[in-house]
Amino acid sequence: MNMKQFKSICMKTMNIKYISAAILGLLMMACSEDFVDLKPIASGSEATYYTTMTSADQAITACYSNFCMEKLWDLTIMMGMGSIASDEAEAGAGGKTDVLAYNHIDQLRHTSSEADIFDWTWGYLYKTINYCNVAILRLPDISIDSDPTYDATLIKERMGEAYFLRAFNYFTLSQIYGGVPVYDKILAVDEYNKPRNSIAEVYALIKSDLAKAIEDLPERDGWGADIGRASKGAANALMAKVYLYESSYAKYYTGDERFEGLTQHWDSVSYYARKVINSGQYKLVGIDGERFSTWRSDNTGGYQWIFMLAGNNSKESVFEIQNTQDGQAWFYTRGTALCRWTAPRKLNTIYSETTDGVDYGWGWWSPAKALTSAYETGDPRYKATVMTEGDSVLCNVASDKGVAWRTVNFNILKAATGLNTLSRKYECSYEEYWKNSKGWQDGPIHVKLIRYADVVLFAAEAEFEMGNTDKALEYINMVRTRARMSGDTGSPANLTSISHDDIVHERLVELGCEGHRFFDLVRWNLATKYLNHTLADGDEIVFVPGKHEFFPIPEQQIGLSNGVLKQYSGW
Repeated sequence: MNMKQFKSICMKTMNIKYISAAILGLLMMACSEDFVDLKPIASGSEATYYTTMTSADQAITACYSNFCMEKLWDLTIMMGMGSIASDEAEAGAGGKTDVLAYNHIDQLRHTSSEADIFDWTWGYLYKTINYCNVAILRLPDISIDSDPTYDATLIKERMGEAYFLRAFNYFTLSQIYGGVPVYDKILAVDEYNKPRNSIAEVYALIKSDLAKAIEDLPERDGWGADIGRASKGAANALMAKVYLYESSYAKYYTGDERFEGLTQHWDSVSYYARKVINSGQYKLVGIDGERFSTWRSDNTGGYQWIFMLAGNNSKESVFEIQNTQDGQAWFYTRGTALCRWTAPRKLNTIYSETTDGVDYGWGWWSPAKALTSAYETGDPRYKATVMTEGDSVLCNVASDKGVAWRTVNFNILKAATGLNTLSRKYECSYEEYWKNSKGWQDGPIHVKLIRYADVVLFAAEAEFEMGNTDKALEYINMVRTRARMSGDTGSPANLTSISHDDIVHERLVELGCEGHRFFDLVRWNLATKYLNHTLADGDEIVFVPGKHEFFPIPEQQIGLSNGVLKQYSGW
């Protein structure tokens, strides 16, 4: 299977015209709206199905499919929970009454019954886990006796993908909800209702899965044209992140029963991060001063370039959701919604007949003062991340008779929210997206879930915690050097000493509006310090320790479990 076929078939909500009757049977078994309350399937039909290499490919296709479920990873997990819930960004858009669930998260006033936000996140992550459980159980049944084209190496790699994807979804569930029920097999009828496992127990399964994935998966370049698949580097990076979170929780939440059984393993964070760094598979794009000719400029720096369409699957990419614009619109789309959701609502055009210009996007995800004021003067990451008054976008407005740069009008946003900033990391030109878009969900820019700079900062933090400040400085200055070499101002300069505050700051400005900030502040136990703040419209936000570190289990799941599932204290 080449990369074009992989993008078309594997990575998005499944369009039935691409799927055989056999794979439909597989999907139907795991697509109940009750999510984890799944009906058992007939063992005979399973045994018949899992006999060929084609069925192995289709089983793993299912494991990838929910990464691009409508509004799941891009809007809900990354934009909403990871960023808008933090101090780095506000909801923006049309103000407090615009899509209430996102605004409630912005205000930390969300409840367990928010429409879609929690049901979708809990449900679709567990759907993917169920797909992975099926693949892990059944792929070993395929053999040379059942398929003369049997490829033992490829089956091993497919198993590695299933283990990685199960680990990734469990880790994300744990980031969001803390301890969650562990299902590591296809369930019997009497096994559906389970209480939470502890975070330590969830992490034990994740580590076991990742150890198998690391052994089974090829390096990034071993996939050839199928570069978007999980790789050994991605598994090592996720293992480093798991140990990073465990070590942080163990250090900063001593005595908190939610984190019992966790210990500090900073040496393991360093070990797995260095596996990625020393693999030769990845690069901080732009660190050598390379420039790229793009629709933005003939002199586009590396940091900005990696978030553009041309930067999909760059050497910066450790694991990213493969998006493409297929022109199918709505349910059949295989793209991200961020290109439209984060675009400005209004543009100033030459022939506009209204004070506020013409409509362009929806204006969500506004970088807040905590982020915009954190950039050092001249840091090119600011312009790559933040759109503000006076900035323009390359667009096509019919009345203006063609493609041209038009300034953003912030009147509506300011009136509704008090904000005058927007995120621009998922911005496309007219030719790349708007010209061929059949719906707001088909943005072609890949969603970056693990980026190489993030892994380098894992290493910096681990070395700092172990007292190896020279090595920590080396790693953090690698990231700052790439930022500096992506611009022409000489900023940011290398640090000459390092503190924990420097690590907190660098993760904010390097990873701004990428969905990490809320989870970082929680693991450092710094949420009270940073999230008790005032929104641009004057609304006071209060982070409640012991409650807001994790989001509530959706009320529907509490009901389906007959009360076996329990909320954490405060919910």
